[in-house]
Amino acid sequence: MQHFFAPSLLKQLPGFMPNLTLRLHKLMLAASLLVPAGLFSAAALHNRAEVLREGQDALTRTTSVMDEHARKVFETGDLVLGRLDDRIHNLSWSEISAPETSAFLAQLKARLEQVVSIWVTDAQGMVRAGSQSWDPVVTIASRDFFQAQRERDAGTYVSAPFRGKATQTASFAVSRRRSTSDGRFDGIIHIALSPDYFAHYYASTLLGSGQTATLLRADGVVIARTSPHDIDVPLPTRDRFKRRIAQTPQGGSFVSNAGEEGRERAYAYRAVGTYPLYVVFRADIAAMLSRWHANLAVFGAVAGVASLMLLLMSWMALRGVQSAAMAMAQLTATMDELQRETAQREAAEQRVRQVQKMEAVGQLTGGIAHDFNNLLMAILGSMLLLRKRLPAGDDRALRLLDNAVQGAQRGASLTQRLLAFSRGQALKPDVVHIPELVRGMAELLRSSMGAIVQVETSFPPALAPAYVDANQLELALLNLAVNARDAMPEGGLLTISGRDDLVSAGQLTELPPGHYVVLSVIDNGEGMDEATLARCMEPFFTTKGVGKGTGLGLSMVYGLAAQSGGRLVLHSRQGEGTTAELWLPRAEARQAMAAQPNSALCEERTMPRTSCTVLLVDDDPLVLASTTTMLEDLGHAVVAATSGREAMDILRAGAKVDLVVTDQAMPGMTGLQLASQLQLLHSQMPVMLITGYADRTELTTATMPLLYKPFSQSALEAAIQSCLSERQRAAE
Repeated sequence: MQHFFAPSLLKQLPGFMPNLTLRLHKLMLAASLLVPAGLFSAAALHNRAEVLREGQDALTRTTSVMDEHARKVFETGDLVLGRLDDRIHNLSWSEISAPETSAFLAQLKARLEQVVSIWVTDAQGMVRAGSQSWDPVVTIASRDFFQAQRERDAGTYVSAPFRGKATQTASFAVSRRRSTSDGRFDGIIHIALSPDYFAHYYASTLLGSGQTATLLRADGVVIARTSPHDIDVPLPTRDRFKRRIAQTPQGGSFVSNAGEEGRERAYAYRAVGTYPLYVVFRADIAAMLSRWHANLAVFGAVAGVASLMLLLMSWMALRGVQSAAMAMAQLTATMDELQRETAQREAAEQRVRQVQKMEAVGQLTGGIAHDFNNLLMAILGSMLLLRKRLPAGDDRALRLLDNAVQGAQRGASLTQRLLAFSRGQALKPDVVHIPELVRGMAELLRSSMGAIVQVETSFPPALAPAYVDANQLELALLNLAVNARDAMPEGGLLTISGRDDLVSAGQLTELPPGHYVVLSVIDNGEGMDEATLARCMEPFFTTKGVGKGTGLGLSMVYGLAAQSGGRLVLHSRQGEGTTAELWLPRAEARQAMAAQPNSALCEERTMPRTSCTVLLVDDDPLVLASTTTMLEDLGHAVVAATSGREAMDILRAGAKVDLVVTDQAMPGMTGLQLASQLQLLHSQMPVMLITGYADRTELTTATMPLLYKPFSQSALEAAIQSCLSERQRAAE
């Protein structure tokens, strides 16, 4: 059988092989032309849709920036009107007409570039005080913002644009009504804002080719615009844009053929806070597609190169060099594999050394943060108690005390960053969809980056969610973005992207095997040299000038990644930019279930306030004194102890207490150890921990309430009442 088959097969091979080779050649030749052409067409269509989507997203982000800017301007106007109203509230018209009032208005106006003038007008429309000189016989009784307030209390009223009689400058007014004690109309106060201020801001900050920005009232009256227009003419009643506002009053976007040229344009609009105003941003679709046209040339070049490569491969197939090339490729692959394994081992050893170093620095940092939190606890607690005891009407002392409280709170924020690096902060991990989180930060990122930095995002449609603390992740992303901005002083491109990745068993990495979500922040800035890259995640290490950075940004990101079960990976070369990769564990189904709130716990309960006797334990005398004062101010009796052993001695001596509040990190006996001892002596005694820093493993094993320093008096009282309520329910 074998001898019969082999000769027959050999006879067929001489004719079979050339035919097969010819057919393969024809197929490869056709494929070398058709495949790149098909890929070019598909890529071009996909890229066009992507460019349009990104352009629409850019419009939406720009309207968010315009909205934030407009809200700040009008909120500042409200503050100015409020301050002016407070100043003249109890003054007679003769006192208001005194030169001192006009001098005060001139001082207010001088600091605000968006303000043209500030005025106080009586019930007849005659100006009684102003930020600049005026004709006393001139009246503003015919102005719409005066008439609207005379007819009724219109609140904060925004007028149509006009040319000021005293300033001869294009303006629009924001007015408030003044009333007598019996409710009669007694004139108005108003500020005149500059439409040109908005137009210049839009032109210098937001606009590109084929784009227009507009600020208008809800009734269609244009307040400010960057293109030539008649500001006194409202939009037509049947205008498509006004119909869009009626359908979606908070904001939205759409595409329309507008103007005599019939150009296709994209619009985005947004309501300005609670004011009857809208910001509108428009861009020509043709301008948005200019980047796509440039991309077509790149795609064509890629397709041409692909065709050339396929033709070359066909020629190489005819030359019969496949076997030699395969052998060489196998040899090269073997050498590359050996080199890759060697590099991986060296990188793993370097990572281990770096991790050990960062762990040592983290322990030191955590200790510093603990001591600093104790100081802040004493400072904040004392200042907040002092604030309650200030006599009424001492506004200057109240402002000074509020400034001190804000400074202490900033110190608390600094300790949170230190704790983030040392993995000593309390995290609230949850299922987080990163694309949604980034979209929610778009306005903040845009304003933080400025006009010279372009921000792009790229996320796959089916990107898995991550399991991480969303608030801390937002702060980490903002830190990475600000670092990227500072590395691009002349402007550049910031790309935020995401992907799913898998760490397999046996890979040389400090991450455990499993699925991860990788959030990447990429810039094309200055980059870092090897020495800077090796130290950039150390606390307080910074290459920025004095006052331009704390050196805690990357440290915080590093700590968040490590505490979340992931890692921060940096790739950078000097002159080539930096890529920061935040590896985060992928959210599993069980985590998604755990992330759903317990309705029984989330329901607000009105608990009766109960006074009790508290055994307070803390080794820091300042914290002990401050917390004791807080508790006594709340009506509780306090028994103080400076250590766990002293607390046990007090209880053994027969002291009657309702609750034990103890610090966690104390020498000799920690708070958890004290709680364990109390279980043996008083099994029903409720215990609450307070801490400025605790190791994560200790926190996860704690089953009792936990309050982090520095805390407010209200937070302390809420925690105490919760403990007492739990004890009462357990007793029932």
